[in-house]
Amino acid sequence: MKDLSYRVVPVVAALPAASTAIAGVVVRLSSDNHPYWCDGTAWIDLVPEPRLTTVRLAADVTNNTTTLANVTGLAIALVANSTYAIDARVMFQTAATNTGLRLTQTVPGGATHVAQWNTPTSLTARTLANQRAADTGAASTGVDAANANTLATGSFLVITGATAGNLQIRFASEVGGSNTVVKAGSNLVAIKVA
Repeated sequence: MKDLSYRVVPVVAALPAASTAIAGVVVRLSSDNHPYWCDGTAWIDLVPEPRLTTVRLAADVTNNTTTLANVTGLAIALVANSTYAIDARVMFQTAATNTGLRLTQTVPGGATHVAQWNTPTSLTARTLANQRAADTGAASTGVDAANANTLATGSFLVITGATAGNLQIRFASEVGGSNTVVKAGSNLVAIKVA
């Protein structure tokens, strides 16, 4: 009968060469703190790749131009050759009722993606912008209340190619000289589906 009692897993600075002599051994690598198991020919990371990634905007970001700008802090890293389903929740304010907001995103080079932004113009109306390319999409035509928190939502399907990089949320004011503010607490949730 095999001894299945608990044993302390040794911590190593580097994985030794895999061989049949150490098949079945489990060690913890100090650089990433992951356990690895030797199958006799290779070391296998026992921590599954994370599928869910989130990011939350820590501070307000303002743009009073019609030129798209990054919402600094509202980006999520995407690995190469993968497929992601991503949802955005963007709380925003505009300085005047006749000032709308344009939302879009960039993706890593070579990625295929589609996006849909739903940006309210009042409590009962919205601008729906479907996008097939980065930095596209329509601006909303205003809001029902100036300087009031409003929630825009976005849904994205991103298929990365050989280049890893970020999905970066970008925004602009519909009216030059009129502030639009993406508020702290806005967030992204990404699920790596393949």
